[in-house]
Amino acid sequence: MTKEQAVSGRPINKMSHAFTVQLNDEITSVLKKVEEEITGSGGSFKGDSEKGIFDGKSMLGPIQGEYCSVSGNEIKITITHKPFFVPYHVIESEIKKYFLIT
Repeated sequence: MTKEQAVSGRPINKMSHAFTVQLNDEITSVLKKVEEEITGSGGSFKGDSEKGIFDGKSMLGPIQGEYCSVSGNEIKITITHKPFFVPYHVIESEIKKYFLIT
């Protein structure tokens, strides 16, 4: 993997945004719930307890991201693509809601 590739192997958007989420439950069960929420909303989710990718839709366009496990209860999420007019902090806030579902 080069500096120009993300966990998924996709090229890194030089304007990507990463943040960490402390999980309220075991990572496997959290990821299962996240996958159900994302795919239930028309998005896609592919991964395991170590790493993965996801994408979804916003009213202004598609959002793509990836995650990787940092520890047993912590996950790093990187937003790799987003609509230009949607601020990262808005997307981060929405994504955190998915990962904090209990």
